Amino acid sequence: MGKRLEQWLHELGQIGFQEGVGTTRLPYSPEYDQGRKYVRALMEQVGLETSIDSVGNLRGLLPGKGSRLCIGSHIDTVPGGGIYDGAYGVLAAIDCVRRLREAGWVNRHPLEIVAFTEEEGNVIGGTFGSKAFAGASIDSAIEAKLPQYGLSLADVAACQQNPEDYLCYLELHIEQGGILEAEQKQIGVVGGIVGILRYQAVMRGAANHAGSTPMSLRDDALEKTSRLIAWLMEQVRTSYPEMVCTVGTLKVSPGAVNVIPGETEFVIELRNRSMEEMEQIAALLLECFGPEGLTMEEMIRQPPTLCDPALLQLARDCCDSLGYTRRDMFSGAGHDLINIALLAPSLLVFIPSKDGISHRIDEYSAPEDLERGNRVLMELIQKTDQMN
Repeated sequence: MGKRLEQWLHELGQIGFQEGVGTTRLPYSPEYDQGRKYVRALMEQVGLETSIDSVGNLRGLLPGKGSRLCIGSHIDTVPGGGIYDGAYGVLAAIDCVRRLREAGWVNRHPLEIVAFTEEEGNVIGGTFGSKAFAGASIDSAIEAKLPQYGLSLADVAACQQNPEDYLCYLELHIEQGGILEAEQKQIGVVGGIVGILRYQAVMRGAANHAGSTPMSLRDDALEKTSRLIAWLMEQVRTSYPEMVCTVGTLKVSPGAVNVIPGETEFVIELRNRSMEEMEQIAALLLECFGPEGLTMEEMIRQPPTLCDPALLQLARDCCDSLGYTRRDMFSGAGHDLINIALLAPSLLVFIPSKDGISHRIDEYSAPEDLERGNRVLMELIQKTDQMN
């Protein structure tokens, strides 16, 4: 039953593909335009009325009465990415409509499938297309890049939708992590997307001659930073098992082999469903290492996004009725749902990713997992279409 979907995924995945590298389909590029044209043709084949809005989101509509049931994800990739991230959610939605209509299903509500542009953020800014769609705030960094792609704030405003026009939003996605596979669960029922706290941190010491300064008289900023990072990771592992912490950048000054480091700059990123817990660990870090020369400045504060409780229970019921094992979980990665949840009650559903790999050429989800995700989505479409 899922062979058509697999074929679509591989055909779309060839657009922008480079052997040994992966698929690169950046928004507003010829490859992206070709991929969007391919997906648009599939939408029209299953009977959807298609359009491209003012920022480049591809929309396919099956008319009906009342507020819309929206299903979406994205078809852009990271450089050298895989073929499942985002594309699975869009193509699965199209395949579900095809299969339901072939089985004689007639929708009550309008059903809209959206391929949001620029979810990955490699061109203008992360989740740009769904930000514009939902009327989420556009920061100055995004605004500055708009003219390069023939866009303006007027185009962004023209894209914004009315919440009264939307019944709910469903997004089907690969997990991009290894939890479902490790726990041998077939479906992830996603309670929401974690919040993010990101800090620009500076550790100050004293630069000095590396040969003539004994170890006992050194104030080495890099040594203190190394202890800080090890302490921070251990605190998160032992006290906050659902939190993740990353230090992915480090600048050492003055950066000479024969000079004791006098200062380091690094970024601390925390992700968790609880903002309070992240604030607690940040405060404890500053308490312990502030006297040693640590200062921290908040860069990003993104609260968690919560999925709709009624839709979550509906997804659990669908899994149970289909006989699929499931796990309640949170997403550590961002998705278009972050924005669309501002517009309408929203739900995110995961299928397993092989070895937890994503954003790479060897990203993979098994055909049987693709099919299970499809069946859950078909059930959700039919049940939400009956809502008032």
